[in-house]
Amino acid sequence: MSIHKLTITPILVGLVGLTASGCGDDAKVVVDAPAGDAADAAVVDTAAPADAPGFTLESSDLASGTFSNAQILNSSAFGCAGENHSPALRWSNPPAGTRSFAITLFDPDAPTGSGFWHWTVFNIPAATTALASNAAVSTGGSLPAGAIQGYTDFGAPGYGGPCPPDGDTPHHYVFTIYALSVDSLGLSSEAPGALVTFSALSSSLGTAKLMATYGRGTPGTSMHPEPPTLASFTLASASITDGTIANEQVLNNAGLGCAGGNLSPELHWVGAPDTTKSFALTVHDPDAPTGSGFWHWLAFDIPATTKSLIKGAGSGTSVFPGKQGYNDLGVSAYAGPCPPVADGPHHYVFTLYALPVETLGLTPGSTGALLGFNARAMATAKATFTATYDR
Repeated sequence: MSIHKLTITPILVGLVGLTASGCGDDAKVVVDAPAGDAADAAVVDTAAPADAPGFTLESSDLASGTFSNAQILNSSAFGCAGENHSPALRWSNPPAGTRSFAITLFDPDAPTGSGFWHWTVFNIPAATTALASNAAVSTGGSLPAGAIQGYTDFGAPGYGGPCPPDGDTPHHYVFTIYALSVDSLGLSSEAPGALVTFSALSSSLGTAKLMATYGRGTPGTSMHPEPPTLASFTLASASITDGTIANEQVLNNAGLGCAGGNLSPELHWVGAPDTTKSFALTVHDPDAPTGSGFWHWLAFDIPATTKSLIKGAGSGTSVFPGKQGYNDLGVSAYAGPCPPVADGPHHYVFTLYALPVETLGLTPGSTGALLGFNARAMATAKATFTATYDR
């Protein structure tokens, strides 16, 4: 896979505003900034918007506080046989000045390391006050003209219903509607949930929330322990020697105020268990103001014989020994830090998983949550370190 220059438009200062002008076969166009927005993008308020007084979100399909089979995922791969209909939603009393709405559905209980994005829909016209049941269906749906559904953690745009692990304590599914001060977020259907949420936060006049639960099997019989750390299994970087990210690894875009090299750091490791048949690697920023943090780098199916990654391996400067997943910029490659200005140091957690299988069966379109779920469930050990960066 070859990685060409990334052109970033300054619609989301401090994190992203990305168009991929070419990433080999993995190119994804995520952001198409509306004309005129760049001049107003110098400051982004990433504080959580307050719930607006009187602004309410309701659902006749979820009146009992739980999902019915109509809203549950239909996927044999995940073990659920629902109808996968998005629920009916209605809202009232949005703040004055609302020009559009965005809706997200997020499961914070999913054992992925970042929760799970089930649905995002944005650019909903301000005159809209409801979505009908199954409005999100790809054929014959009833989303209003101009509305766009974003990329979920199932690896595709659209609605994906609940399907938690069998035996988990019931998960909480949080619907959030954002009343926005802009007509459009400037995002495409390839925008991941973290990117949609960050963009919505930057333009939010207020929010309303609705929560429902769902569980399968006998609650509390499924456990998700963290993979063990071993004293002998260590991960380190010659590029990160003092605990901070160097400018060479930072995102490179003058419009966003970050002028780094966007080169993935050198990494090396020793002491993996003898049963290891492959490795998976993640870089996650839990401090990003998105509700799920921000996945900066995802890699998997790295052969067990691999003991290091050279500087720039994730940035297209060499052939990568494995596959790279779909990060929260919407690109299957490394994306360097560029946190919001004056947001304090963000923590970037590098984790290497030792796996007893040669492949996880994932694709370059797999998100951090999907990789996190599989790697955490299967790993025999993990090695990790944390570095910081701030602006």
